[in-house]
Amino acid sequence: MKKLLLVGLLAAPASTASGDDVPGVVYELVDGSGSSFDRFEASGASYFAGQLLIVDDMVNTLFVFDTAGRLSARLEASGFLNEQAKFEDIAYLEAQNTFFAVGSHSGWSEEWLRRFSVLYEFRVASGTIEEASVRRLDLTPAFERLGLWKPHGMKIEGLAVDPSDQYLFVGLREPVDRARVYAFPLEALRRGDPSLRPDVWVEFDAGFVQNTPYCISALLWEPTLQGLLVTTSTEEEPSHRFLGNRLWFVGPDREPVLLLDRFDEGMKAEGLTAGGGSLFIAFDNDQDDTTIPSRLRVLPLDTILEKLDAK
Repeated sequence: MKKLLLVGLLAAPASTASGDDVPGVVYELVDGSGSSFDRFEASGASYFAGQLLIVDDMVNTLFVFDTAGRLSARLEASGFLNEQAKFEDIAYLEAQNTFFAVGSHSGWSEEWLRRFSVLYEFRVASGTIEEASVRRLDLTPAFERLGLWKPHGMKIEGLAVDPSDQYLFVGLREPVDRARVYAFPLEALRRGDPSLRPDVWVEFDAGFVQNTPYCISALLWEPTLQGLLVTTSTEEEPSHRFLGNRLWFVGPDREPVLLLDRFDEGMKAEGLTAGGGSLFIAFDNDQDDTTIPSRLRVLPLDTILEKLDAK
């Protein structure tokens, strides 16, 4: 295995507390009129045709935003189950014009575990999801073989795809002892290979803040560097306070490199994508608890990648 890695009006930047030396600008995610959402929990993002396709872990609808955080469209498909899938991330395989959206694969009971254990493959064309393209793939047998797919056993929060070697990367937020990314051969996954057992592509210690672990919250394949950009975030229990985020570069043949440390405290980074020379980080801020709406940070990608040269 080697490598991975419709425009609206500009929204006004939001003010936000952030760590030192974090470049870029932060926008609030708003509807088409510029108004705040009553509730929006961004949990994954993918750059597509100059816009951002963002998933919300509370609904099965996909949301199209411009690169300054203004909503331009909502996409739905009858092929998605009626029950909430709890989408946690989305990845785009541009060469095949194919998206993948993954549920959390977590649950406190067998019923909820099954409901959230979904992986959909689909295409978008002419501003809609192509109904005939929607296909459900199954990660559960592979994770069941690892002893992870069970109530309170695991939680997926990261997804990325390598267009050259055709691997799908899955990042686990739980178990929390170490940050782990699994690699699935895409064609074997599509075939439903009964013997499929994913390899741990990389694992590392992501650290702690005040005894709260940093856990994987988003993945992005970086093609020029043949590795993954990874956000890890913190969520203090039981208060649900967000204590900061980290951005890493990881690969199987090198030590993890910390690119940004404890940035945007009070918010939870959950979506990570790049395009047009920018890196986009979407935040699910659990507005009921934090009173902070979901936001979008836009950073210059080259400035972030230059940090690797300095390490």
